[in-house]
Amino acid sequence: MAKNKKTTTKVNPYIIAIALIAVAIIVVIIYFIFINDKTKITASEKVDPQFAWVLKDAPSTVDNYDIYESQDKVWNELLARYKKEKPNLDKAILVKDPYGISPQTAILMFGTKNNEKVTLTIKGKHDDDIVKTFESSKDHFIPIWGLYGLYENKVVITTESGDSKTFTINVDEYNVEGFDQEGHVYDVVETNEEKTIDGQFYFGTSSLGAPTIAFDNYGEVRWYLKDVGYSKGMTMLANGNMLLSSYSLGPDVTSTGGVVEIDMFGRVVHEYNIEGGYHHDGYEMPNGNLVILTSDMKSDSMADYIVEIDRSSGNVVKDWSVRNIVDEIDPKIASTYITWGWINSIYYDEANNDFILSLRNCNSIVSIDYDTKKINWILGDKKYWSSKFDEYFLKGVGANFSYTHGQHSVRLVDGYLSVFDNGYDAYREDAKKCSTIRNNESYAKVYKIDANNKTAELVWKYGGNEIFSYALSSFNYTAEGHKLITSGWHFTEDVDYDDPECTQFSNDKYDTYIIELDENDKVLHKLHLLESKFEVVKADIYNLGNMSVKPNKLNELKNYNPGYAVSTDTRSNAFTKLSREDALSYQEAEDMLFPVYANNGYLGMNVALNDTHKIDVVFISPSSEAYIANAREVGSMVDKQIYYYGLPKGKYRVFVVINGYKYDTLQYVTVK
Repeated sequence: MAKNKKTTTKVNPYIIAIALIAVAIIVVIIYFIFINDKTKITASEKVDPQFAWVLKDAPSTVDNYDIYESQDKVWNELLARYKKEKPNLDKAILVKDPYGISPQTAILMFGTKNNEKVTLTIKGKHDDDIVKTFESSKDHFIPIWGLYGLYENKVVITTESGDSKTFTINVDEYNVEGFDQEGHVYDVVETNEEKTIDGQFYFGTSSLGAPTIAFDNYGEVRWYLKDVGYSKGMTMLANGNMLLSSYSLGPDVTSTGGVVEIDMFGRVVHEYNIEGGYHHDGYEMPNGNLVILTSDMKSDSMADYIVEIDRSSGNVVKDWSVRNIVDEIDPKIASTYITWGWINSIYYDEANNDFILSLRNCNSIVSIDYDTKKINWILGDKKYWSSKFDEYFLKGVGANFSYTHGQHSVRLVDGYLSVFDNGYDAYREDAKKCSTIRNNESYAKVYKIDANNKTAELVWKYGGNEIFSYALSSFNYTAEGHKLITSGWHFTEDVDYDDPECTQFSNDKYDTYIIELDENDKVLHKLHLLESKFEVVKADIYNLGNMSVKPNKLNELKNYNPGYAVSTDTRSNAFTKLSREDALSYQEAEDMLFPVYANNGYLGMNVALNDTHKIDVVFISPSSEAYIANAREVGSMVDKQIYYYGLPKGKYRVFVVINGYKYDTLQYVTVK
């Protein structure tokens, strides 16, 4: 038998070199993707050899709290748990405050063999249970809203087939400024109704960071949102959600970056980012579109611009510049003062197809045609305008007629205009001593408007010095037609009446009175809060948008299913692409650990620089993509937040340019 012949094969040294290089590349990729979390890049992201320095020096990530991603994750985990455990009523899954920002809520999940309606009963302390029936289903995700704080709540679930179970939900978290440690308002001054009607609560917002909150007739807190800055005007939507200001910064100190649609869990359903920001108020049109008070960034005035936003796309479909409308008649009115009009309330009068606007700083209420964008009429003193507007003024008739001053909260229904008259001359925001207005009077008022004959008659008013409110405040109606009056910036006894600059920003000695009058104008409830309130609305927590419907009429509700959060941006692209040469120059930027932060894809800064500094932010990727955006112009003290989620996907090192000097923040952001 022949022996096997031993052979040796020479390996090409070039192949060895190539193999080693390949191994090295794989190791580097593994390092970036799996090991070094601070500098990892995605496998699909290209690295330009000349921009490899972008990943060097172990840059750290800018912490970005993405509420949409966080809340979507919670919902997915709840669904996964439900599918895995397949609980029946006896083993139902109960989760308190699922998204972590609405402590007096819970969700209950269970299944039934057949499609069944389910009735929820939240036991009240005063024989005032909340009772809601949900649509027939096999899978039940029951939202529990309106629990008492610091209390062992009893909640009863009853199925259509007769099964029943009582759950105990202990809400032990409570920390709301302006309320006592037992979850009550400061004082229930007067109450003349035996119980709270089936989940109808007083919902209130503030302009000063106090939480959006709801409390019952007895002054007990039944719902609030913590740790979020949703505030300003409050719009109850037809789908049962609520529209509030977002907590991103707007283009000026009085506005936010837009509005958020939320449910009672605090779940963000949709955020609408608006180029001119959001201030004061919004309105839901009959077609579902949103009308938002904002500012025109191309104008030298502010708070005098209105946009209509398509609900699904987030695009602006129509706009109204009240500044331009006024300028066409007399350009001298709006050109002399940046906040000449200061629109603080808007209402769409469907019967006449026009907007009713409160122009606080003109002490006037104005009607503008939706289609023609022309003024229909003005209710206000002529001295705040000019003779060129004479044809538009309504003539006051009746012995008790008086104009409004610094007013808020307008609506026009069947020719009757309701408004909260603050009774403070807000013309051009001239600051006065507090002592000069201590005896002023505020009133809730109703006018009969005859647009054809151009007359206005004051047919009802309620108030006086005891509810004088320097700013904020509202006048709304309940489902029963009761009048709900809120004096939201009432002077306390601690006001310094010698203060020469008595403005809503300098005076912090305020409280709130909330008064509900029945159909005979008798006081049903009067509550006293130790904090300001921008607006207060009384609504059924399970049917916020149906305030015109009597309680217990809408008793079949959908099982909870929020879908997934959406964010849309109507702002113009603020980024300018840098050339390759300009981008490479940032390799020599001076290192500086800049105080930058991010929320939901918005990059902001905490810097103490005066208004002589121009600030730009530069984003450079390892693939050589580079963009610059302005964060502050010379002459401004407001730093704009930059929506970097608008950049192409990838990782970007962040640089800051101050008056032309380049600084490397040693941090990066990621666009997914």
